[in-house]
Amino acid sequence: MARAILFPRLGEARVSLVEAQAFASYGFAILALTSCAYFLLSAIASLVARFRRRIPSERPRLSLLVPLCGAEERLEANLRAGLAALDADDEMIVGAADSSDPALEVARRIEDKRLRVVAGSPSRATNRKVATLTALEPLATRDVIVLVDSDVRLSREELAALAASAGTGIATALYRGVAAGSLASRIEALAINADFVPSVLVADLLGGGIRFALGAANAVHRQALAAIGGFASLGEVLADDHELGKRIARAGFPVRIAPVCVPIVQDSSLRDTFARLLRWCRTYRVCQPVGYGATIFSHHGIAASLAATALAPALWPLAAATIGARLVTATIAHVAVAGARADLISLPLLPVRDVIATALFLLAWTGRTVTWRGRRFRVAADGTMQEEHTATLTVAPGGRTT
Repeated sequence: MARAILFPRLGEARVSLVEAQAFASYGFAILALTSCAYFLLSAIASLVARFRRRIPSERPRLSLLVPLCGAEERLEANLRAGLAALDADDEMIVGAADSSDPALEVARRIEDKRLRVVAGSPSRATNRKVATLTALEPLATRDVIVLVDSDVRLSREELAALAASAGTGIATALYRGVAAGSLASRIEALAINADFVPSVLVADLLGGGIRFALGAANAVHRQALAAIGGFASLGEVLADDHELGKRIARAGFPVRIAPVCVPIVQDSSLRDTFARLLRWCRTYRVCQPVGYGATIFSHHGIAASLAATALAPALWPLAAATIGARLVTATIAHVAVAGARADLISLPLLPVRDVIATALFLLAWTGRTVTWRGRRFRVAADGTMQEEHTATLTVAPGGRTT
């Protein structure tokens, strides 16, 4: 009592500190609960998308465009699979913005009359993928143009469903991460399978459709592409695939999610994986700061529940329930999207992945620079990018540059 009389401010400070700690724990608990609600919503959206999936019976003739960059380990197998998926009257055009790119030699080893290899591009676009597509676009002679990243391996059925879904606009394919076996590959695959793809399906469910495209594989009608000025109009944009769908939707053409889920093998180093994940976060944050900030209520439940428990140990059941809800709903969502090919072995790592994602979420607010294929860019608020300086080029096993 004498101590309280002699040091009244000290006692008040201690009380306010306890109150602040309690207030913070309640705040984190609320974030955990809102995230659990979102986890449930993502599972529902994935199931709805699964039951709505309808594969068209006929498809148009198509031009398959594959931009190249670096002699990736699975590149030749992916290109041969693309050729095997074509019909006799289809065509495949591949190329690289740099005429000395080693990927061109890989492509030239494949002999097929439907394959055309283009070396170099007259475009000086900052986005070198777009520069490549600008060189390939004039050579495409079919009304439906299918764009596929070089690390994607399409089956005949997947290509047919993708092309048939384009209509007069654009169809975009869902994709699933396939872990090569390393910790880094499993973390990145989980980012795709349990976070990104379900969030796209939530946007589709709540918005009555999407107004953007994803990055792995897209089929676009020539008329819609011409309406936005072709690929050249995207030359300075970092998230070119997202912006492609956005501009096509703005021009009044339909944007659809194709009834396919294509595989992408994840095999980068831990360092390169984190650099890529941070690039995704910063691109989202710069282009849509309000939407990205709002993900604190939906995507960071595990970290929030752990923080609440650290401040108030009696809340440990909340952390346990949040982790359980996350694992169950992520499993449902991933199986609904990927089917029998779902990667369930990596799912126990999901709590670790989510904590890393929260750290990257916070880090995304500390700058506007990203590293992409050995080059460093500063991203503007409109999504365009400007190169700052040349970063050290890293080459993953198999020759894949990142």
